[in-house]
Amino acid sequence: MSDLVNLADILATVPGITAVIGGGGKSTLLATGGRGLAERGHRVMLATSTHMFPASGIPLVERVDASDDRIVQVGTLDQTTGKLGAPKASWSELAAAADHVLVEADGSRGLPFKAHNEYEPVIPEGCARVIYVVGASGFGRPVYDAVHRPQEFRRMTGVAAYEPATPQLVAQGICIEGLVGMPDDLVVVNQAESPESLEAARAFARALMPVIDCPVYAGSLRSGALCRLA
Repeated sequence: MSDLVNLADILATVPGITAVIGGGGKSTLLATGGRGLAERGHRVMLATSTHMFPASGIPLVERVDASDDRIVQVGTLDQTTGKLGAPKASWSELAAAADHVLVEADGSRGLPFKAHNEYEPVIPEGCARVIYVVGASGFGRPVYDAVHRPQEFRRMTGVAAYEPATPQLVAQGICIEGLVGMPDDLVVVNQAESPESLEAARAFARALMPVIDCPVYAGSLRSGALCRLA
């Protein structure tokens, strides 16, 4: 890949609350992007509007004023599930206490793609940007094997459960949902590191762009290295 850009530099352009939705890679985006922002001198809070596993090595607090660290995760830990729940403080309080609040606003059970029901995603009040994550590892796999809530995906697109989740089909589902498309929103194709996965990401971006007018990036969220496709 050429013309790589760092995830933290992309995130830094829009302060405030960022909601991260879609398929597998959301937690990685929060952890990698949050650490990168903190290294650049930003005050960062990680949180969830639903449930997520805490990020390793990042201090966990219940109050927004409980730490002087550049990066913290805020919420209540469920000792039974090991998952972090939504913070007790309001989203406006979090936004006032940090430069960036990165929120996992969706669940996908680790699958590369996600179709949403009427209650999802849970976008925080005052959200400045939505980032939609898809996983390139799911392209070509059967819908039932690659999509969280495949029944919703089939209802939207009219495909059978065994049909492959092609880049064009995944883009069609995102366009139908209409959850991104504002100027500051982003779509990120994770796990696009090989020539084959990057080509699939390009096909996805081409199918998306006639309807969804926001930047599309591809690459590795774990490394934070992305390239812009559209």
